[in-house]
Amino acid sequence: MAYPAEFLEELKKRSSITDVINSYVPLKRAGNLYKACCPFHNEKTPSFVVYSNGTGNDEHFYCYGCGAGGDVITFVMKADNLDYASAVEALAKRAGLSVPADSYNKEAADKRRRLLEINREAARFFSTQLLSGKYPQASEYIRERGLDKAAKHFGLGYCPPGRKLFSYLTDLGYRPQELQDAFLCNRGNYDIFENRITFPVIDVSGNVIAFSARSMEAKPADGRKYINTNDTAAYNKRKNLFALNFAKNSREDFFILCEGQIDVITLHMAGFTNALASLGTAFSEEMASLLHRYKNKVVVCYDGDSAGISKTETVIRILTSAGIETKVVTLPGGCDPDEYIKKYGKDKFSVLLSDSIGHVEYSCGQVLSSYNLELSDQKAIAIDKLAEFIAHLHTKVERELYANKYSKTLDIRTDSFLSLIEGKAKKIGSIDRNNYEKKIIQQNSGYNDRVNPDKLRMPRAAFAEEAILGIAQINPDYLTRSADDSSLCADDFKTSLNKRIYTAMFECVKENGRFDISLIADRFTPDEIGRITRMKVAREELSDNSYEVFCQNAAALRAAPGAKQTGDASFDDIQAIINKKKKQ
Repeated sequence: MAYPAEFLEELKKRSSITDVINSYVPLKRAGNLYKACCPFHNEKTPSFVVYSNGTGNDEHFYCYGCGAGGDVITFVMKADNLDYASAVEALAKRAGLSVPADSYNKEAADKRRRLLEINREAARFFSTQLLSGKYPQASEYIRERGLDKAAKHFGLGYCPPGRKLFSYLTDLGYRPQELQDAFLCNRGNYDIFENRITFPVIDVSGNVIAFSARSMEAKPADGRKYINTNDTAAYNKRKNLFALNFAKNSREDFFILCEGQIDVITLHMAGFTNALASLGTAFSEEMASLLHRYKNKVVVCYDGDSAGISKTETVIRILTSAGIETKVVTLPGGCDPDEYIKKYGKDKFSVLLSDSIGHVEYSCGQVLSSYNLELSDQKAIAIDKLAEFIAHLHTKVERELYANKYSKTLDIRTDSFLSLIEGKAKKIGSIDRNNYEKKIIQQNSGYNDRVNPDKLRMPRAAFAEEAILGIAQINPDYLTRSADDSSLCADDFKTSLNKRIYTAMFECVKENGRFDISLIADRFTPDEIGRITRMKVAREELSDNSYEVFCQNAAALRAAPGAKQTGDASFDDIQAIINKKKKQ
């Protein structure tokens, strides 16, 4: 049974969509709307729009770039990687509301909550073992690495050998399968992190969601220095960062992004409480979006070895694509931050931090250092690579600035270098435009549509279905009216997704006398809710959403074949969409 409609209505009244979203990403008013750079994909130009009337009813968001959409509950689901019930509970807690008992099937939410309880108990157990003094090898390792003063603050621990964690947790009543689901024990009921130092991963709400465990041996027998929790019902490694729970509260207006947990802890203990790191995976677009919710500046401080330099280039690309101001600290002698702080002290690290360079200077410096500019052939390659890099900069002013700077370094004429850069920039812009138009055409034809895979086979039917469902969200009474006059029913729908949406909407209106996306959101994935929202937004941009238009599309749906027809996708309609987006 779903949550009562009255409860959801009150929840959304107390959870202003603009207030909630603004706490994740800054919104700017644009007429009657609010805009922002989307928190769910990387972009420089805002395509994320919030439609708000201040009442809680019919408030929604939609991203014209990635297709994310829905109401405030959907937003929290996507932003915090929660299921529907957990998102409702999070908003209810924020709004000071009590969730009605026994009002929702909480199987998935209960599983996540159970995993969080297990993780919390495991973190307590690990910490107790480390601080007990029973395992001198672990205590000595912590002291040698200078982590003893940070142990309590970061919840560091130790997983002793002999299946002790398994015994402890099963004695508390947790089942072996649950411990496997939490990635704490394997199928043989052996502790996965046995004989390792543990670092709990804590989310911004204070929940222990995962662990990273480090071997105390320089060369562990299994070859793995770190073992990190796999993705679980409580954790997604691409969407979380170590120490973000602390770093987000730093008074500094930037983050220091490191490679490892020990680097982060050492920096925090030295007073750099804005440091954080990714966990057992490459830095991702989702991580960049997560950082962007809290601060718009990042200083990358990866290891100074060749591997660290290579990773830095990738991170720069991801951060700048997300619209984050990015600088780089280069550590001398191949040091990592932990080694540098211990060798030279925090004051010298502060100087390095102050002298951090912009990502353009860093990347151009890497290009120049890779070639011998005294040799004509290598100089020519360096000029071409620099021109290619500068050509990707967003504005002509930036390109001119760096063309002037590096033409002097390369001892070539500025106008010739700038001409080369602008030629490449024009080509890049043309490719981007062609790719965008191709994307629009593919989206409207249903090509590679993972949300509604039936659309490519039956585009004519899908177009009519989307028009019907979009209009119905604006005028819900059309659903019951069309059923009464037999102009539309569920069996008329030919794509399975849209048939499910129609059925859910029809039942919602019949039961509640109105439609709200929150009343059916528990039956759909966030991506499907985004598609439902897109249907509404598309119809709101049109002037005629009358019952006559609704019935015309119903008739077209009934007449539409169930197999692919050439020419179904209207080129004029698609071109109109492209032209409209160009003007925005």
